[in-house]
Amino acid sequence: MNLALRVASGVVLVAIIAGALSIGTPAVATIVGAGAVIGAWELRGLLGRMGPTPPAWLILPLSLWLAIRFVVPASDMATDWAFAAAVVIGLLAGLGSRQLFAGWALAVGAATYIGLCLGFWVAIYRWHTPDPNHLGFRLVIVALAGAVIGDTAAYFVGSAIGRHPFFRSISPRKSVEGAVAGAVASVLVGAFAGPWLIGISVPLGAGLGALMAVAAQGGDLVESAIKREAGVKDSGTLIPGHGGILDRADSLVLLAPVVYCYLKLIAFP
Repeated sequence: MNLALRVASGVVLVAIIAGALSIGTPAVATIVGAGAVIGAWELRGLLGRMGPTPPAWLILPLSLWLAIRFVVPASDMATDWAFAAAVVIGLLAGLGSRQLFAGWALAVGAATYIGLCLGFWVAIYRWHTPDPNHLGFRLVIVALAGAVIGDTAAYFVGSAIGRHPFFRSISPRKSVEGAVAGAVASVLVGAFAGPWLIGISVPLGAGLGALMAVAAQGGDLVESAIKREAGVKDSGTLIPGHGGILDRADSLVLLAPVVYCYLKLIAFP
């Protein structure tokens, strides 16, 4: 692996995300929507290697809408009618095609996995909009820090002292030692950054960090399992040194809904 290329690509991605967060909701929604469409396209290719290929005309627009739904009024209902349209239009339009139900189910399931989950990043960013203190910006920073710092700690500790496999059948290179180090790092991020950046208590911050660790590492394993079943190393080739969008953002997909629900139900009920 070309480490310099990987680092350079990572710096560019960080700069793009930081720029979008600084500009505001339209830029954040654009980045999330683009990521959802590209991720859905990559996932479509992976699923096609395992069985029926989800129809692009269904998986792509549904993923996009679910990803940006929080920018429209009455966003709670936006999900309801999107799924209703996917059920009715998807099934009727597919009449007469081979493997109708399998392709439809894969498209809706994949769009839910990618679009619905990534869309919660927009919801977190727009927390209590308008907010002069921009709490949403800081919430996103804490969540991203929990995932990135946890992943970094897992990589370096696992590379240095990892001896016991962690889900060997899914990702042979991951170790228990690395997973524990990543979890501890995420908990520490929540415990310190929670009170400092978003004004929650240390115990609530640590709880958020623990959930971030589970969601981020779980998301990584889910994508690894899909790639292993598809028989490929990377989901795509878009990002030099990293692979596809899903290879880089796998830990962020399941993280967003977990963070949003924790904030909504526990931290800021």
